[in-house]
Amino acid sequence: MSTGCWINVHGKQMNIGKENEHIEFKKSTSEKDAGIISIASILNKHQRGMLYFGVKDDGEVCGQDIGKDTLRSLSRDIACQIKPPCWYQIEEKKSSDGKCFIEVQFAGSESPYSAFGRYYERFADEDRLVNNAELERLFLSRQRDYSAWENAESDESIDSIDSDLLRVEYEKGLSEGRIRSPFASNATALSKLGLLSAGGTTLNNAGKVLFSSRGPVLVKFAVFATENRTVILKLEHFHGNIYECIEASVNHIFQNIDWSVTFDGSIKRKEEPEIPRIAIREIVINAFAHGNYCGNTNFEVDVYKDRVCIYSPGLFPIGVTPDDFANGAHEPLVRNPKIINTLFITAEIESFGTGFEKTFDVCNRFGIGYQYENSMSGFRFIFIRHHGQQKVHDVSDVEKKILSILKDDGTLTFEQISDIIGKSKKTVYRAVKVLKEFGLVKRIGNESDGYWEVL
Repeated sequence: MSTGCWINVHGKQMNIGKENEHIEFKKSTSEKDAGIISIASILNKHQRGMLYFGVKDDGEVCGQDIGKDTLRSLSRDIACQIKPPCWYQIEEKKSSDGKCFIEVQFAGSESPYSAFGRYYERFADEDRLVNNAELERLFLSRQRDYSAWENAESDESIDSIDSDLLRVEYEKGLSEGRIRSPFASNATALSKLGLLSAGGTTLNNAGKVLFSSRGPVLVKFAVFATENRTVILKLEHFHGNIYECIEASVNHIFQNIDWSVTFDGSIKRKEEPEIPRIAIREIVINAFAHGNYCGNTNFEVDVYKDRVCIYSPGLFPIGVTPDDFANGAHEPLVRNPKIINTLFITAEIESFGTGFEKTFDVCNRFGIGYQYENSMSGFRFIFIRHHGQQKVHDVSDVEKKILSILKDDGTLTFEQISDIIGKSKKTVYRAVKVLKEFGLVKRIGNESDGYWEVL
């Protein structure tokens, strides 16, 4: 990286030039916190810059002591305090007169960056705390689609694709009527999907992440024993293409949440996950369809005792929420047009912009709580777990009778149910409360005019 500095030697003194909007000087690492603020500030204005320790404000190298842990400590603090993560490189330098100083190069395209939880921007050689209006502008500047990246030539040829996967997905699109011409060859299929570079011999980036057999996408899987990240039961780094990552993510969730066994009146048993299948699949597909594949973080699927978290790199569009899309208040926004179009053509996506609508509808029907949030560098969707890594509730005889009664008539009161089953009103109340907590019944409407729905 070019520093943009000039070096001048006067006798035995070295001068590195002047501070500006790209370059910051600090006399020593005792000013480390201020230096880290300068990193975030410069990143937010110019996406790259330089920071020096052991240099005076006028550019003169004054030097500083550099112990065995100095560079490691500085690196750790930059990694911990700059959010989202940026690229940086730290080197120990020595002036012509033997004085030691530290050079930090840094770069990042995921602004706005924060330091110690606050946002700054560079003006001349000063770091200024940004106001709310300016912070909104910085966030809005990140709202770009990734189509330029999708169309750029990748480093993989047609030979690197998973041929069987391509054919299977192409045939699915053909059977759904979304592709009209039969499969002829890998090159022809990829061309029809718009996944080849301009030369036609290599994949573009969209084609690479969709069909490469070399594991171009990383997703981190974890299972935690409690509500926090202290005790890890399982940790795995999975490399695959988008289709493989979708299936692996869905399976990871299904393998680590609870299932219940129900009977539909026939002799066959029916197993159902505590979080509906369609909701999990829609959110997982949405994560990989809209993710940023050239960012600083990776996809992540975590199962906790009380929740399931699905993280996708790349912010959700500022100013709108998933509910806006689900309610039809906002038109669908497409960040990865080629990836999304391919997932639609191959019938992974049923229609554009309906994933959140389906998810919210089924969650509301089955009493599944959910949350979502933009983090510093991506979007996280959270399903609330009822069972919490415990055994599925063993329904008592009283609860079974109440379920049977409410299935026939959900408008009955506790007192009426009490008369039918010959138990006290308090017993009925406690039993219904347990059934509600385990997601077996749901109250629709208010206490006076509502009714109980058996899930």
